[in-house]
Amino acid sequence: MPKLLFVTVPTDEVLNKKGAVRFPGTEIAVQTLTEAGWDVEIIDPLWPGPLKRVQEGGIDAVLVSCFKAVPRSRDAASTLSRMEPDTPVYTVGVLQKDDAFRTMAPAVGVLRKVEELPQA
Repeated sequence: MPKLLFVTVPTDEVLNKKGAVRFPGTEIAVQTLTEAGWDVEIIDPLWPGPLKRVQEGGIDAVLVSCFKAVPRSRDAASTLSRMEPDTPVYTVGVLQKDDAFRTMAPAVGVLRKVEELPQA
């Protein structure tokens, strides 16, 4: 089973302005990712923890939740994508209008929902 490093802090369900679920909460996200075939390991975005963990090896992809702990989470995603270019990095929770992040981290896949993560 491929290993996914989930960079996050404990987060409750997040709704959009219309009341639809943007993020199901950390526990349900992990369950969803596991059902999609990922072996999920959670780590706090406090730098350089995520970088050290990726450098230890055995990580196939990284998903960074940007619903809390911003800007730490976004910084972790953009820096990981530059320092470890062979490991795919994705974010969930970056707003569509956040062009500054997209310019700073063009190699990071920006997802609208956890379910959009490519299959393991």
